[in-house]
Amino acid sequence: MREMLDFDSASCEPREAFALYRDLYSHGSDVERTGDPFFARVRAWRLDRSLLFVREYGGVRHRRRERIAQDNFDHFVLHHVVAGELIGGDIDAPVRVRPGETLVLDTRKAMENGARDVRLITVSLARDAVRAAAGSLDGLHGHKIGEPEGALLAALLRTLATHAANLSPGVQPAVTRSLVDLLSVAINPVGSAARTDFYRLEFVRREAAQRLIETRLADRDFGVQDITRDIGISRASLYRLFEAQGGVARFIQLRRLQHLRDRLDDRAFDNQSLAALAPLSGFSGESHASRLFKQVFGISPSAYRAASIRGAQTQAVDVMVRRWSSSMSEVS
Repeated sequence: MREMLDFDSASCEPREAFALYRDLYSHGSDVERTGDPFFARVRAWRLDRSLLFVREYGGVRHRRRERIAQDNFDHFVLHHVVAGELIGGDIDAPVRVRPGETLVLDTRKAMENGARDVRLITVSLARDAVRAAAGSLDGLHGHKIGEPEGALLAALLRTLATHAANLSPGVQPAVTRSLVDLLSVAINPVGSAARTDFYRLEFVRREAAQRLIETRLADRDFGVQDITRDIGISRASLYRLFEAQGGVARFIQLRRLQHLRDRLDDRAFDNQSLAALAPLSGFSGESHASRLFKQVFGISPSAYRAASIRGAQTQAVDVMVRRWSSSMSEVS
């Protein structure tokens, strides 16, 4: 699995370290210093409609209030504490989260988190995945999962943090499914209700459609009729599964763009032109791919590739922010 970012304050000039860290998070939260010494190490990977972070930091606080209306984030965040202590949750009622515990937060609502010294595994997870796990989203913001009921979830998160770099794209849907199932156990330790089972079935059907889409991305003739036939679902039901993405046709287009972006990020493809890469992602040609790419990502494919190459050499914060921002939109 491709690493999305790698930031370490120890490798920065001491006078610039916090400013660079603040810039890294500028798309999603306001970051401020506390009275404790500042340090931060963040590594992140993009999975199947989720992001995995391994973080260590201290002397800093993250807040989301005004940004809720600005960035339109629409996903959940799980903070699992490995060591130290996190203080976070609803911005008006933060709680202490200790090793083995996991904090659940909704990015639609005001929140904060900070620490004197903490090591976290954080997952940004799509809203429909959390609904599949919990059934109802009511009361989840600021919910703390205790160590006993969250033990299986914690084991998966720690394993993911260890082996993330070795996961192939093909296994990511299964990882997300396992994450949803174990989150369900952690939230509903006595067993799930019928409503939860309904949302989980919807999630599984959506995943089946996604897997089919992934295998046919390069086929320009592939469309809605192929999905309804191959997985046995009506057009109306299929549209409902992808309504949040603007329908299944729009989802296919976005996946093709993300597939192309992955190739532009992969140095093994640097010797291939956009004209050669575009058909591999299902586009009719270079101009078609370039126009849609700029519409969605706000940058031309050639400029994105140049920035990606520069980032591979220097891991510049502006490149990491761009990758992070694009990936975050996929989670929502």
